[in-house]
Amino acid sequence: MKKTQAENLKNPPLNTLVAFSTASRRGSLTLAAAEMHLTPGAVSRQVKQLEDALGVSLFHRSHNAIALTDAGQRFLTYVNAALAMLETGARGLNTQRSRLIIQAPITLARRWLIPRIGAFRQENPTADLVIQSLALGSLERPDLTITYRRSAAAGEVSSAFLLDRTMAVCSPKLISASRGQLEASDILDLPILLDTADAWSWRCWCDSAALTFEPRGGSIAFDTDEASIDACISGLGVGQASPLFIEHELRSGQLIALAASVVPVVGAYEISKPVEFGMAGVFLDWLEKWTNVEVD
Repeated sequence: MKKTQAENLKNPPLNTLVAFSTASRRGSLTLAAAEMHLTPGAVSRQVKQLEDALGVSLFHRSHNAIALTDAGQRFLTYVNAALAMLETGARGLNTQRSRLIIQAPITLARRWLIPRIGAFRQENPTADLVIQSLALGSLERPDLTITYRRSAAAGEVSSAFLLDRTMAVCSPKLISASRGQLEASDILDLPILLDTADAWSWRCWCDSAALTFEPRGGSIAFDTDEASIDACISGLGVGQASPLFIEHELRSGQLIALAASVVPVVGAYEISKPVEFGMAGVFLDWLEKWTNVEVD
């Protein structure tokens, strides 16, 4: 019985797929050839071999350029996905590389870890990092987990690697220069931004300043300190933030500190110890250089 074209179709050689993908991306057989260190004729023959194997035209050809046909556009999606999967598998066989999954609260990850992680990559170029936010979750089990614990005093956080201090800050847009330096008690006359519904940071700050938490200028509550900081930068009110998380904003003048001498500890970030050290242990050693509390 005569076989159909689909039954006769065999998987095309891998080099023809690479040539097709590269030519599609560059929009030119000549540019694809230069990237692949081949002659334009060799790339053209590989693409023609692929077209013959598939029984369809993949490119519209003109004198100086090529453009994907409808069939070529559809096939390119599968080719690029397959090549990416092969590349991922090949990297996984490279025993010289290590993968480290770090799970951390979103504000710590965005405002403290990410600005410093480049230094770790420079010292450990074979490490492939995955940084997860606890707020988003993940199906992969992390190698290291950073969690947050509230505390009203530094002595209660001996297991922490980073203390969370808080200070009152606002945008210069919120207060006029003519008002001069505000007293701690004056701050509660301004709109207050809360990063938790129970105003934990503000209550700790007021206790430290010997004040009763009574926001006379009204308040806006958010469910993350990241959102509260964004609102603060926008000039919506006075917020509480860790000086470590707003270093750039303080230096650039986007935010200014109010009653700067009142900076109480409101909590701490703690890190799990890995069962198998490996790259996780290397990360812990590196982390000690950046923290204000040594890792036990």
